[in-house]
Amino acid sequence: MRIVTVAHGYPPNEHAGAELAAHWLDRALRERGHAVRAFVGGGGREVPALTRMHERVDGIPVTRVATALARATSLRATYLDAGVRAAFERELAGGVDVVHFHHTIGLSVDLVAAAKAAGARVIFTLHDFWHLCARGQRYTPRGEVCATIDPAKCARCIRGKRVHWGWNHLVRAPLAGLLTLPGYLRENLGAGALRRRTAEMIAQLNQADVITAPSRFVLDEHVRHGLDASRTQVVPNGIDPAVAAALAPHAAPRTPLRFGYVGSLLPSKGIDLLLAAFAGLGARGATLAIHGTSPWDGGAWERRIAAGNRDPAIRFHGRFGRERFAEVLSSLDVLVLPSRWYENAPITLDEAALGRLPVIVADHGGMAELLRARANGLGFRPGDAASLRDAMVRFLDEPGLWDRLRSPAQPVPTAPEVAARFESLYRR
Repeated sequence: MRIVTVAHGYPPNEHAGAELAAHWLDRALRERGHAVRAFVGGGGREVPALTRMHERVDGIPVTRVATALARATSLRATYLDAGVRAAFERELAGGVDVVHFHHTIGLSVDLVAAAKAAGARVIFTLHDFWHLCARGQRYTPRGEVCATIDPAKCARCIRGKRVHWGWNHLVRAPLAGLLTLPGYLRENLGAGALRRRTAEMIAQLNQADVITAPSRFVLDEHVRHGLDASRTQVVPNGIDPAVAAALAPHAAPRTPLRFGYVGSLLPSKGIDLLLAAFAGLGARGATLAIHGTSPWDGGAWERRIAAGNRDPAIRFHGRFGRERFAEVLSSLDVLVLPSRWYENAPITLDEAALGRLPVIVADHGGMAELLRARANGLGFRPGDAASLRDAMVRFLDEPGLWDRLRSPAQPVPTAPEVAARFESLYRR
C-alpha cells in the first residue's frame, strides 16, 4: 500500500513520544513491504512560511513544510491553513491508499478532508488533547488541570495568545487589519470562538475511518465532546525492536536507591512536585536524577530550577541525545513521572517496562490506565507531594517491593506487532 504519515514533527529533528511512535511505525510498515512517506511540520521563523524541504530518514521520504504557530494571525489560523492544505494536496497527487495522522498542530486540521477527497482511507491516532484544548494539555498557565472543558475558561486561558495573534494580524496588513477589526474580534474573543474551534476539530476527526489512541481515557474524553464512538479503537504504541533490545535490566536495586525522571521539563510534568516530595530522602539512602531540559524556552526554565537546587542528593543532568536513552534509563532504579496533566501513554513508561524498571506515576489519565494493566509500579494522588513522597518511601522501607513490581503483567508491544495491527485496519 501507498501510505502517507502526517505528524507535527519527525526524527531526527523532533523525538518526543508521538514523533517516535510515528517513525517507528513507519519503519515497521516499510519492512512489511509498504511504500511509506511522511508529511510533517518543521522549520521556524528563519524559514519562509510554506517552504517545502525534502529528506530521507531511515530510508523513508520525508517532506517538511515550514509552518510556525508563532506566525498565526488568529485563533482559527492556528488550526486551519489553506497553504498547508495546498502543499498536502500536491503531496497526495501521485496517488495514495492510506493516510495515517498522528498530529496536525502547526499544520491544518482539514488535511483530513483533503485525504478523504483524494480517495484515501484515513486513520487518526490521538496523542493528546489538541483537538479539545488550544494549549493541547488541558493545563493552564496558572498550573490548573482542566477536569472539564469550559469554553469561557478556555477564552480566558488563551488571552495572552490572542494579543499576540492580534499584533500579527495588524502588522501583516495594518489598514486592512483595522478595517476588519470588528469581525476579527468576534472570531477570536469569547467562548463562542472556542466552541467553534472544538466543533470544527471534531467534525474533521469524524471524517476519519478509524480514530485510535494508545489509551481509552483519551478516546473517551474526545467522545464526551462529540467524537463518534463507533469509530474509536485503542491501539498501543509500538517500541522499536532495537530500542527494546538495548534496554538491559539490572538484577537488583542499588544503594543508594536511584529515583529519576526522564523527559521534557515542562511545568505540566510536575518536576517541582517531585523535588518537593524528595526533600530529605537523601538522608534516607536515596538519590534523584533529573534527565532532560525545557525545550519550549531554550532550557531557561530547567536552568532556573536547577540553579535553585541545594540538595546534594538531587542532580540535574540536562539534555541528552536519544542514542543515550537506554544508558540513562539503566542508571535508575525507579522511574517517576509526576505529571499534573492527563498524560496519554508516555513511551517512557513502555521503555521502563521493557527495562524491568518499577515506576511511580500520577494516578490519572492514560498513566493510571497503563499502571492498572501492567501492575509494575505505584500510583499517587495527582498534584499531591505528600502522596508522592509516601510512594517513594515505600521503595526505601518495604523489603521486596522493587522485585515484586519490576516485571509488567502485560507485555509491551513492538513496532512490528503494532504495524501488523494497523495494516489490518488499513485493509478493512
